[in-house]
Amino acid sequence: MDIQTHFWGVPQTPIVRKRSHIIPLRLNEREYRHLCEQVKTSGFSREEYLRSLILGKEIYPRPCTHHAELVRQISGLCNNANQLAHRANSTGVAGQQSVDEMTLLARQIWNEINEKW
Repeated sequence: MDIQTHFWGVPQTPIVRKRSHIIPLRLNEREYRHLCEQVKTSGFSREEYLRSLILGKEIYPRPCTHHAELVRQISGLCNNANQLAHRANSTGVAGQQSVDEMTLLARQIWNEINEKW
């Protein structure tokens, strides 16, 4: 796909990617507020949100701010469980302290999920 250059030397987007149709849309105050709330929840721009609706795509809310931290904690929990299983398989026994630590960590993460979600 070639990128065309305007006669002033400004690169233009490929012809296939240009959107040349503009559709004016009038909304009342309630409709506009609802659209703004949905756009904010999705994390998309208004245009991207409306294009997604037109194309029939399912729009999910943007993950909450603490989502990344929660994923990191769950990843750590899974890593601990894997280490415990590896130790149990190699020695035939898992230490009670390791089991207690993992159980405590799992409860802390579960409580955090319940508080924030």
